[in-house]
Amino acid sequence: MKDQRIRELLKKRLPLCLKTQNFPVLTVPDIPEKQLMNMTKKLSVREDIISMCDTSLFGKGKNGIAFTEKAVYFKDTLSGVKSCHFTENWTAGESDVFDVLGITPSNTFFDCFALTDLINELAAIAAQNSEEPLLPEEQPAPTPAVTAESEEATVKKDDDDDDDDDDDDVSFLDLLDIALDVTEDPSR
Repeated sequence: MKDQRIRELLKKRLPLCLKTQNFPVLTVPDIPEKQLMNMTKKLSVREDIISMCDTSLFGKGKNGIAFTEKAVYFKDTLSGVKSCHFTENWTAGESDVFDVLGITPSNTFFDCFALTDLINELAAIAAQNSEEPLLPEEQPAPTPAVTAESEEATVKKDDDDDDDDDDDDVSFLDLLDIALDVTEDPSR
């Protein structure tokens, strides 16, 4: 895990997002393997779960909320799986769990306001992580250098008969702007 802050924040704050203490918040490595596998499968989680709260009746990992380093996944008994990527689908201060995950204020298990605040903090940490330089093993492969020959091959040739390339750069907006200039009231 790139940032231990996410794990620590979830361990501390996720229990405060529950309306009832009947369902434990579990954090890796303390999640039973079978429950972790079920939750990963039922919630269609694509990364490693680092913290979760299983709200299924017999603790089988069929419903609940799961957090990874990059996203949150939620499934309730009567709804399908919903997920939210912290840096792509969440806007801190604007997004809330009702709109993004469908968790209503009347939800039996989760306090949607506390959960929204928690995800705001997780999104801020995830944004910081995405701005940090990558570790050497995470560096993307270098792209090949562009040579003058390859650059010349990609230049588009002017299709009209004249030698002037400037007339090809006129866009629809340029024409619309000219039309607006002509149609404006000259008395202004």
